[in-house]
Amino acid sequence: MDEFGHLSQELQGLEAQQMYRKCVCIESAQGPTVQIDGRRVVLFCSNNYLNLAGHPKIRQAAIEAIEKFGWGSASARLMSGTMTPHVEAERAWAKFFGKPAALFFGSGWSANQSVLTALPQKGDLVLLDRMDHASIIDAVRTSEAQFHTYRRDNLGRVEKYLADPQYRCKYIVTESVFSMDGDTADLKALAELKNKYNAVLIVDEAHAVGCMGSRGTGFAEEAGVLEEVDIVVAPLGKGPACGGAIVAADKVVIEYLINKARPFIFTTAPAPALAAASLAALEIIQNDPLRRSRLKQNADFLRQQFSQLGLNICSSNTHILPVIVGSAEKTVTIARNLLADGFFCTAIRPPTVPAGTERLRISIQCEHMREHLTGLCEALRRHFLHNI
Repeated sequence: MDEFGHLSQELQGLEAQQMYRKCVCIESAQGPTVQIDGRRVVLFCSNNYLNLAGHPKIRQAAIEAIEKFGWGSASARLMSGTMTPHVEAERAWAKFFGKPAALFFGSGWSANQSVLTALPQKGDLVLLDRMDHASIIDAVRTSEAQFHTYRRDNLGRVEKYLADPQYRCKYIVTESVFSMDGDTADLKALAELKNKYNAVLIVDEAHAVGCMGSRGTGFAEEAGVLEEVDIVVAPLGKGPACGGAIVAADKVVIEYLINKARPFIFTTAPAPALAAASLAALEIIQNDPLRRSRLKQNADFLRQQFSQLGLNICSSNTHILPVIVGSAEKTVTIARNLLADGFFCTAIRPPTVPAGTERLRISIQCEHMREHLTGLCEALRRHFLHNI
């Protein structure tokens, strides 16, 4: 008997539909170019927006932490796993976001799971943008709260549910920058609704922290509503490029998570070197605003070039530019041809995005050179003319 035959059949079906995925091994440090199969290619599908993944100061901070504290924490945070770098990181990131307290997690997924399974409870309401990250959606689905989704162009639906008096607590949960569309939430409007109906506003700044705002705190700062955000979730594996995540909020919220959030309680604490690396990344974000400026310049240039080529980039206004293809087969073909030309862009297909919106997700780095950007444009022009 083949106990896993049904899995093989499902995988064969995915392959036939051009939905099969596999990992591509990067043989070098992350940067604007990387090595794949022994050759250098320009990387356009990384979240290493500020090019901090290989920064010497972050590497050195991790090395020094390992030398002083070892590698593993060897225990949960509520046992003996809380170490000096965790505490120092929490204090520094809380101050950075202007919140009274913060909590360090091993990943953005565990941070969202902790917040959204511990805080919303039976009798509460959670409103989600329909394009929120899977970590948000999956967490809310497992909570006992009632939840509804909304479209960013229909905040009237948000107000309708917020006005319903039957709920005890009401939560609005959104990403600030949407990872597949590259556009931004209307945080000003959501903050107004939050204040009008005494709701809690939770903002995931995964793709904005370090990259947006005059101080680099994210899009909420840029939109002028950071003080209105009750809970900031800041995964640190993208702009800061060090891994881990921060939740910043009022002290009572952080204390509640420490006592009630199962993903925080029942797991080994993150390596102390991870927290130490985040402190080094934070220092760079605060002291090197030129990285944000270069990132925006590169994104603005490429957006203009894509528009001139007639490419559909949705409503992107950030350093993430989706190029809509509309067919899984064509998207995979174009991605394969681009890689042969020396440009690594992954094909994004369902269930990550809705059917019919298959795309290339082009993500910009501050250290991309102009020739990288123009080379990609030329390759896209050539392959789109051939395949679309």
